[in-house]
Amino acid sequence: MDNNYLKDLPKVKGELLFNYSLQNLTRFKTGGVAEVFFSPKDKKDLLDFLKHAPKDMNIYTLGFGSNILIRDGLLNGIVIRLQSSAFNYINLLSNDDYTISCGAFASNIAISRFAMEHNIKGLEFLFGIPGSIGGAILTNAGCFKREIKDILVEIEVVDKITGEVSVLSCDECKLSYRESDISSRLIITSVILRGEQGDSKIIQQTMDNILKEKDAAQPTYTKTAGSTFKNPPNASAWKLIRDAGCQGLRLGGAIVSTKHANFIINDNNATSADIEDLAEKVRFLVYEKFGIMLEYEIKIIGARKVENS
Repeated sequence: MDNNYLKDLPKVKGELLFNYSLQNLTRFKTGGVAEVFFSPKDKKDLLDFLKHAPKDMNIYTLGFGSNILIRDGLLNGIVIRLQSSAFNYINLLSNDDYTISCGAFASNIAISRFAMEHNIKGLEFLFGIPGSIGGAILTNAGCFKREIKDILVEIEVVDKITGEVSVLSCDECKLSYRESDISSRLIITSVILRGEQGDSKIIQQTMDNILKEKDAAQPTYTKTAGSTFKNPPNASAWKLIRDAGCQGLRLGGAIVSTKHANFIINDNNATSADIEDLAEKVRFLVYEKFGIMLEYEIKIIGARKVENS
């Protein structure tokens, strides 16, 4: 492995750690080790690092780890996590009672609560989406018939290679079903969202209903990354998985939820390999029965662990 670039990394004001375990930074509670882990102190720290870092290294960004599976091996390159307060804030935009400015690491749940407290409706669905707003934008996350594209105004982004800052409108992001056209070269640093005037009591009731429906239908309080697969056109992934006989299917420490078939759970000290292999088995069985190849909704990164190495 050629890691000569490590000696050329610029000095930072935040945390710069080596051989850093990512296991506790994902909802699955699995995953390997990052060659380098960087938590910038603020935006200037991030920009300075990117401008002076070697240009041939892999750069990954990680939020709450709520929609990702990191394989068990070494993750070559650097993982950037914008976890400082400089990227975790929620404010009303000046002179606008219904527009919210927030850092990319602000949680969707916290944003929905902030909106409720300020009588802003339209953001209630965020209460049902675990994770950070930055990650939610990349996949146009949604639930209860609402999506990020319904509330997004614009995002501020930084180019991983050049460290240059730019702003993209919602239209420029080209958000579609669980996808966006936001380049993998870009890191989202801040977000502007817009709702409309509402009543906090009614908004709170809607959020309570979302939580009630979610808890009734999904394995909410488990080690899971949410929906494993996207819904195919005119079909529901969970129904296909259930009807293919996969509900309750187990591989190692991973299991297909008996509550919601599109959720895979780390049920008993699963590895990322257990989870990925189980997901692949589900894809095969669904394809065998229905001729439909399910596409992943979760993101899978890294390398598989090589045993006895």
